[in-house]
Amino acid sequence: MTVEHILAKARSLGVRLRVEGEIVKIAGPSQSVAEIKPEIAAHKAEVLAYLRGSGEFWPWAPYLNADDVHRFRAELVETIEKLAAMEQWPDMHRDDVLARAIRGPLADLLPNLHHFNQRLTEAIAGAAAREAVEKRTWRFNR
Repeated sequence: MTVEHILAKARSLGVRLRVEGEIVKIAGPSQSVAEIKPEIAAHKAEVLAYLRGSGEFWPWAPYLNADDVHRFRAELVETIEKLAAMEQWPDMHRDDVLARAIRGPLADLLPNLHHFNQRLTEAIAGAAAREAVEKRTWRFNR
């Protein structure tokens, strides 16, 4: 059985896995833990290597390792700063939004990134539309 199969089975049983040093910590319903524990023990080295490479295993979340989290947070900060500049947010408001986004829970990272990317896309489209209208508008200067 491969590590992916073991982790998929753990996910289907509602079991969460994480690494602490050289130990694979298992949490979940006791019956499920008892069922998956022998398989994890038989492939402990592979499971440890996989979990270390992919971060903590959460059955309800996408796999994000530490590099992904740092990259997504940097992208989120950059997106918020661009949006704040385009929409001319007051500095206090921009700083508050940035602080909440950076300090927010990991579960909010991807939804926040999607939300602010969508708002930035809309702001860029709006600015382009205004610019196009201004170029086409005939003005009579005396």
